[in-house]
Amino acid sequence: MLKPMTSVARRTRTISSACLLLPLLLSGCESGARQDPLEHPGSVMATRMPAASSGHMYHESTKSLTSTPVAYEEPPTLSYADRPLLENISASLELADYLHALRQADLARLLGRNGPFTVFAIPNEPLERYAATIPGGGLMAPSNAALLHRVLAYTIVRGNWSPQAIDKAMAKSKTTRIALRTMSGDVLTVSRGQNPGAFVLLNGSGRETRIWLNGAPQSNGVLYFTQDILPPNG
Repeated sequence: MLKPMTSVARRTRTISSACLLLPLLLSGCESGARQDPLEHPGSVMATRMPAASSGHMYHESTKSLTSTPVAYEEPPTLSYADRPLLENISASLELADYLHALRQADLARLLGRNGPFTVFAIPNEPLERYAATIPGGGLMAPSNAALLHRVLAYTIVRGNWSPQAIDKAMAKSKTTRIALRTMSGDVLTVSRGQNPGAFVLLNGSGRETRIWLNGAPQSNGVLYFTQDILPPNG
């Protein structure tokens, strides 16, 4: 025969029930802010970003050294469509120098804002090569701050110029190239490449570079990788 529940037992049961309900109540009060992307990858479309630095650093195996790409394969980095340009650029090993230059030119914070912006990002190797040719201590020297800002601002265009938007603009104007006004004030020309869907960039002097990553969508615009640096002139 079951004995009637004592007052102590009732209190114990009430406390146990409250303890079980507390986590559920707290979970309903959690912040709606996005969680750490390193622990919680985006659930929307992602694009694999190029990575070529390990190839630039390749050396043959020796008794004391192993060939770099074999021993230290560069992990893939993804560009998530639900995240801003600044976050995806920061995640790319291939854009480490570009990110550093953006910060020094005081342009990085801009790419974390609503936008939209179209960015033609410069990979490490061509940016390093160009920077070393600038007299007066290199591109990153304080004395060359104005040039650094102009070169970096030339890679940023206001508006969402996805490959589809570029195609539409070319079709509307019945031409194979369009001119985009960059944030440096200089014009960047986008022309059709030889391969279907490919684009070539030209500066004011007619110098050109091809696109490496062809338009990864971002929450505040679109991201391209160029194959080489393209200064406004020269």
